[in-house]
Amino acid sequence: METNEGSAGGGRGARRTQGWAASRRQSVNSSWRPPIPTSMETPPRPEQPVTLPTFAPVLELDPVAYDRMASDVRSLLGIDLAQYKPAQVWRRVNGFATARGLPNADALVARARQDPSLRQAFVDMLTINVSEFFRNPEAWDVLVAQYLKLMLLGQLSVRIWSAGCSLGFEPFTIAMLSREIAPHTPVYILATDLDETVLARARKGVYAEAQMAGVSPARRARFFRRVDNSWEAKPELQALITWRRHDLLRDPYEKPFDIICCRNVVIYFTEPAKVELYNRFRESLRPGGVLFLGATESIPNVRAVGLVPSGLTFYNRP
Repeated sequence: METNEGSAGGGRGARRTQGWAASRRQSVNSSWRPPIPTSMETPPRPEQPVTLPTFAPVLELDPVAYDRMASDVRSLLGIDLAQYKPAQVWRRVNGFATARGLPNADALVARARQDPSLRQAFVDMLTINVSEFFRNPEAWDVLVAQYLKLMLLGQLSVRIWSAGCSLGFEPFTIAMLSREIAPHTPVYILATDLDETVLARARKGVYAEAQMAGVSPARRARFFRRVDNSWEAKPELQALITWRRHDLLRDPYEKPFDIICCRNVVIYFTEPAKVELYNRFRESLRPGGVLFLGATESIPNVRAVGLVPSGLTFYNRP
């Protein structure tokens, strides 16, 4: 009996102990959580590169949109597109816009009103500010052999106009050649461009190493001086050049000139505008003077404008 009672009493005590332990485990499990190791924390997401929206370029000419764009360009940039070829300009402007993540010319103009750097790039694109020293060197060899050398050695002075001079590569090329041929003959070089910003850069006469590729080491030593990582034209070279803003389609032309260089400038002008331009160039040349065009340019009905072809890119005034 005692054994049974003892056994019975012992069972009740054990059950109470087991119940308390289970309750304790439940309480502990409900309130405690192990810390999350720092190595398991979610790392920050890397910044994603910014990509411009992609638009298909607008190629077909929209006359209404073109007129609106031309009006905006005239008021914003001071460039009159009336004498430019609309279809070619329209393709260039819209290609320029889509390359910068803009859907059309209207969006380009709106952005350019707010962004000075884009506005300047827009001007550069329209005025084709691309050149280099001694561009197409074989053409310069012809200029020297057939015209420039004879003029510098046979005349008291020589007058040359670089029309659409951009960053100044062409007038400085002319200045170098002139001083190599005749160091003391007076030379007047008029350098003009529509874009006042590029003229300001040209006036400084400072060029990066990459822009000097066409200038030989001997010419660099004679006509330039090293300034940090750039090259600056020496005063004797800069003194030969007069810089001036000039609109070929609207402003009067100075005269007379022995040589007029207008290379790769008028390719987007309309044919009537080109004819007018060539007539005005002829009037600005002295008899015997020469017009020097780009390698891919020509005057179709040359005798109608009073000039005589002399090689692929040269036209004489009789």
